[in-house]
Amino acid sequence: MDHISLTPGTPRDACLLRALRDLFSARGADDIRAASLALDACRTRFGCPRAVRGAPPCAPPGVDTIDAPGHWRDTEYAFNRLFVGPMAVPAPPYASAWLETEPRLMGESTMDVRNLYHALGYAVPDEGATPDDHLSFELDAALALLTLREAAGTAPSSSAPQPSPPALATEAQEAWRWLVAEHMGAWVPRFVQHALSEPDVPPAIARALAMLLCWQEDAATACAHRHTPEATAEASAPSL
Repeated sequence: MDHISLTPGTPRDACLLRALRDLFSARGADDIRAASLALDACRTRFGCPRAVRGAPPCAPPGVDTIDAPGHWRDTEYAFNRLFVGPMAVPAPPYASAWLETEPRLMGESTMDVRNLYHALGYAVPDEGATPDDHLSFELDAALALLTLREAAGTAPSSSAPQPSPPALATEAQEAWRWLVAEHMGAWVPRFVQHALSEPDVPPAIARALAMLLCWQEDAATACAHRHTPEATAEASAPSL
């Protein structure tokens, strides 16, 4: 999917989503290094809300103190072993691998997120061959919805024509709730826990996984607080 270029929503979530998206779509050691440093910069800039509330922090403190090519090559090897292959991986970063009755790619859950992407006006590269439910694509969609939620909450009342369809803004919150609470909530925690249970997970990857889980759980909790009895909980991705 083309990376979202709209104005971000809440700065902390936008910062985390961009860095997490870039890490899980990394194609080599340089990409992993850049995304890891971006995640560390997010944490340094915004802190951890959980720590403020007295809950366990999102991830262990500290940044990578070893910044050498060999260090990041080792991290790349571990990243490929966990998430990419070429051998079977212990933590596939695809929703369908965790949500289908028989784990497989391009299942019903893939079609659900594809429908959401289309409603947002986006599509993954080589649609039909590339699984739409890769974690990096879902994080990119979350970033787009974050933008729409921000626009819906700050747009002034006016009878003048709006640059985007009003229905898109009014349904953004429900689409966000479905994506981050229902859909991602059903597979991201298991994905993270499975990956972290593997031996020799490098600190940069372990911190990224912990921050991903922290973000998803906090976002889902916020959705539950906003959810009203009148809101409709759909079993498939909402149409925007």
